[in-house]
Amino acid sequence: MVNIEWGLHPLEGIILAGVMFALYYWVIRLRCRARMAQAFIFVAVLAVTLCTYTNLSVMVETDSPTYANHTNAQAEQPYLPAVDAAADTPVRQDVSPSPAVSRKSDTLLQRPDLLLWLYAAGVVAVMAAFVVQMSWYWRMRKKSTLETKDEGVEVFTASCGTPFSFFRSVFLPVGLDGDVRRYALIHEKCHIRHHHFFKLCLMLLLVALHWFNPFVWMFFNEMKMQQELEVDTDVLAEGIDRRKYQMSLLQVCVQNSRWLMVQSAFGAKSLKQRILFMNKSIKRIPSYARWAACMLGLVVSMATVMAVRAQVSFTMTHHPLEGCWMMDFTRPADTSEENYPPFKQYAFYNHDTFFTPHFSKRDGINFYFGFSGEEVVMRGDSLVNAHGEALVYRFVSDNTFQCDWKKSSTDNSLAQGNVITDQWSRATPPAEVVRAFGLACDAGRQRQQPFDGVWQAAPSDKGGNADTFLLINGNLMMAIEYVPDPDSTIYRYSGGGISTEITVNNDTINSKMMKATIVMKGNDHAVMQIDDGGYTTRLSRIPMPSHIRRMLATTKTSVR
Repeated sequence: MVNIEWGLHPLEGIILAGVMFALYYWVIRLRCRARMAQAFIFVAVLAVTLCTYTNLSVMVETDSPTYANHTNAQAEQPYLPAVDAAADTPVRQDVSPSPAVSRKSDTLLQRPDLLLWLYAAGVVAVMAAFVVQMSWYWRMRKKSTLETKDEGVEVFTASCGTPFSFFRSVFLPVGLDGDVRRYALIHEKCHIRHHHFFKLCLMLLLVALHWFNPFVWMFFNEMKMQQELEVDTDVLAEGIDRRKYQMSLLQVCVQNSRWLMVQSAFGAKSLKQRILFMNKSIKRIPSYARWAACMLGLVVSMATVMAVRAQVSFTMTHHPLEGCWMMDFTRPADTSEENYPPFKQYAFYNHDTFFTPHFSKRDGINFYFGFSGEEVVMRGDSLVNAHGEALVYRFVSDNTFQCDWKKSSTDNSLAQGNVITDQWSRATPPAEVVRAFGLACDAGRQRQQPFDGVWQAAPSDKGGNADTFLLINGNLMMAIEYVPDPDSTIYRYSGGGISTEITVNNDTINSKMMKATIVMKGNDHAVMQIDDGGYTTRLSRIPMPSHIRRMLATTKTSVR
């Protein structure tokens, strides 16, 4: 499945436009029919627009989920257990994210507001110039003298340097007469017949979107020249003597004192190229061959750029465990209620990761939770982790399964060797829980406020091996204390957390539920003070760790 996502990628657009212009200049320019050259220019600018403003997200169905070429490999590359072909068991891999790697946005739309304003100002400036020139045209029309109206075309005598056309109006300079006037009138009527003015207006809209791209401006100027070449060919096709027509061009093609973006001008700087083109013999078959070769190059170049930048992920659909499950946990026999109090536990399965949170003191989006989980490979009727351990599940019905587990070596609440059987039923997760985890998972992707993003607490002076993260998104903060498996280099995790609404006031955050205050100390540093404990800890903004994102992303799994 291919999804199109919107964004702004100026560098890729400039590169593709440069490649397209090189193809045009060396293969098509003055070597191909003018109408075909115009078609290539327009298609090339459209291709550059798609490349600049869109991104592809490709989901590939497979029996073995994996991942490929994320935009930030160090910060986003998730773990996939490698499989030994002989043993058919996963092998450990260490892909722990480095907090020192700062997250870099892949689109300008995720950059600071200053760059957005700069881009918008460029678009507005180009469109403002267009509006000013349109008003100049209308003022010129009012000041000019209407001479004739022939076939819906109005012919005016105006105080202009060179002939030009505007909509369905032709403006001829005062004092132009004889054959020169007749040639100029035929020339401008051909512009109107080919709707060149409207085509230039459409091109100008694309230029406004690409005001930062020099090659798009070059394409725009080439479009104007190709329109002149097309009209010159039409004029000569009406039987007008070539030499006389070229002499008339030399007579009236003076430098225009005004720079008009959408004027089909009789005079142009490209007069030398126009005369050379008129004296050439452009054959039909070679012209089509050149055009087809350039179009093929355009398709290949655009596909290459889009494919390199595309986010490709491999997914396994329709797995029986995909979705959300719930278990009413009751304490096993011969254990105390203090060690195993009854609670509702949820399990989110998403292809290669499962996340099992249980909640206490839940009040809307404010709640405490504990969790465990790890990254696995779904194979047959079991989940295999990176240690080769299999969690076998037995489906009682389409919406119910059972699984067994043993006590861990550090768990003294159960008798040695006891096996516990859990029964899970498919469920709909609480809406506020899914919303809270979803907001936390998206923390930092599109920062709207200074605090938005992922923050990691400095190691505690009291020791311990837990990593503490704060995920802030708008008025939500989720604090996660993540305890990695000490005997593993893969992501087997457990811990606890708090989801809470916060109050943001300039450079300060207050959380009543956590009884904490956070003060910004620069763009990527802050200090958190816990009111109850009376201690402070330093915070640093970091990229979203891939294992935290994948853990929280499981809550977005669709429910069957």
